[in-house]
Amino acid sequence: MFDAEKIKTLNELEMRVYNYIVQHFDEVAYLTIRGLSQGCHVSTSTILRCINKLGYDGYSELKYAIRQKKQHETNDLDLFYDATIQVDMFLKKVNNENYRDFIEPAVAMIVAARHVAFSGIGTSGMLGAYGSRYFANVGINAYSIVDPFLPVPPRGMENTLAILLSVSGETTQMIKQAEDFKRFGAKVLSITNDEQSTIAQIADYNLSYYMPVVNGAEEEYLNLTTQVPVIALIELLAHQAYQILQTS
Repeated sequence: MFDAEKIKTLNELEMRVYNYIVQHFDEVAYLTIRGLSQGCHVSTSTILRCINKLGYDGYSELKYAIRQKKQHETNDLDLFYDATIQVDMFLKKVNNENYRDFIEPAVAMIVAARHVAFSGIGTSGMLGAYGSRYFANVGINAYSIVDPFLPVPPRGMENTLAILLSVSGETTQMIKQAEDFKRFGAKVLSITNDEQSTIAQIADYNLSYYMPVVNGAEEEYLNLTTQVPVIALIELLAHQAYQILQTS
């Protein structure tokens, strides 16, 4: 809501106003400018100068922006609540025998591979690191690619399974990586939110979880879609593969 570069232009008194607004965010939306003046012990003219430097034409515009932000936050909480319902349904589904049949091809790919390489960008990259560690814990030779821009080596991929994690399934670099893995002989298993995505279509097999897509209120490129299903799938795949490897 407040630009960092604009905050840097505030003087000492104006910074006092800014800090008061941030610390009393809910109250300011309903305060008069004189009430805010009394709260932070500065003149109304100082408040107006601060507001102008922050990019707002007047106090009314600031209060409107605060109310809008609060409304966005409320909507985000509503979406998160919707997501918990979807997560609960998903977890019930994965415990169903029919779903175990659905993931059986993915488990077979893991068992057949000599190496399992997890890859993703951002949150998906962190989940890839978790997945590689979890797989290693059950004795599967796994590693994570922490740099998605790292070139896929053209040799030695024949016995590798690449597990690509992507919410949208449309990230340009991940699409290229999926294509390179396949071109050099690796198998590709994707875990995405949509089975119609590009990465899902490129992969040899895809698992999708279909959660409500949530983006950041102010930074739309930030993806807040729940990743609980991804963790559940990683652990389920690891356990199913482990049971087969133990009996083979």
